[in-house]
Amino acid sequence: MPTKQNITLSPMLVQYLVGLCCLRYDPEDVDITIGDIVWDEAAKEERDVDVTVTVVDPDGESCAFKAYEVKSEGTPLDVTEVEGLCKKLTDMPSISHRAIVSSSGFTKGEKAKASFHGVDLFWLRPWTRPLEDQFPLLTMRGTADECFPMRQSLLCWNDYRFSLVARMAKGSFTVQPGDQLFDAAGNVHSKYQDFAQYTSELLLRSTEILFPIEPASSVLRTFPIPFSAPEGETPAGPSWPHTHTLDVKDDAVHIQTAGGICQLDFVTITGFLRWERSPNRGQYYVMERVPDGDAFAAALIAQELREGHMTCLVFSSKTRDIGIHFVRLLEKHRNAIRRLKIDISSKEA
Repeated sequence: MPTKQNITLSPMLVQYLVGLCCLRYDPEDVDITIGDIVWDEAAKEERDVDVTVTVVDPDGESCAFKAYEVKSEGTPLDVTEVEGLCKKLTDMPSISHRAIVSSSGFTKGEKAKASFHGVDLFWLRPWTRPLEDQFPLLTMRGTADECFPMRQSLLCWNDYRFSLVARMAKGSFTVQPGDQLFDAAGNVHSKYQDFAQYTSELLLRSTEILFPIEPASSVLRTFPIPFSAPEGETPAGPSWPHTHTLDVKDDAVHIQTAGGICQLDFVTITGFLRWERSPNRGQYYVMERVPDGDAFAAALIAQELREGHMTCLVFSSKTRDIGIHFVRLLEKHRNAIRRLKIDISSKEA
């Protein structure tokens, strides 16, 4: 049985990452859908297949597609589960290439079962082997972490305070971090239950707006963030005073005031901004064929603070090109991943 090495990505991002690996491996005339549905001939019904890759010929005809049943359980799939997945895939005659991708590995029995059914197995696992072993076309030596070190730069608020504007409020009011937030009907807000949670959202939203514009962009270019700091401190550049007002009416957040529940209209953040170096390093994953360990594709991932956001460098074992992808899943995508198309436009490095 393989050593347990659980992937730390959410199942949703695992699906997306597998789709990007497929795209990087074979990017010509490819259409990739996350959470697609294909026809099961035996059951006479449609069934879920996590990642569907469709290859289109020059005449625009769909000539083949590959299905990947993506599984991200914490332990290797058991033989019964693999048997079921194999049968599901082989019952779909429109699929030309069948494979199961797992982020938790496979046992010896599972490998034998998949081989019997003609289903390939791939393990999405931490990428630790030297590049020259699996990606010789890159002509680089050492691990991906050594050759492509990644640390994120984060724009952060420090020593800040909030000024709240609720136009319908009669008189002044205060809001404490633990105070509940409400919707227009007076129910607890479905997304932000208290002001502490909402504070985190507003700080993140503000820095997402401010980081690519002046003066933040010039400060980052002028004052590089140090890679180390005294013990107990965060590596950071110089601070500068700033004020940022956010229109929050679309959040439909209501607060309790002496005159009743009122909607928040504007929030102003006043304090100091600075660039900090995130303590989180990039994550490195490789999609390996089982049992020979040949690399299909690999990825360097920087997960961002907002759920469903990540930046990926994706490597193919067939070329020296590196795809750069910015994954920005909306809340509706996180809630309903089915039929989410991957935009195959990307930057090359």
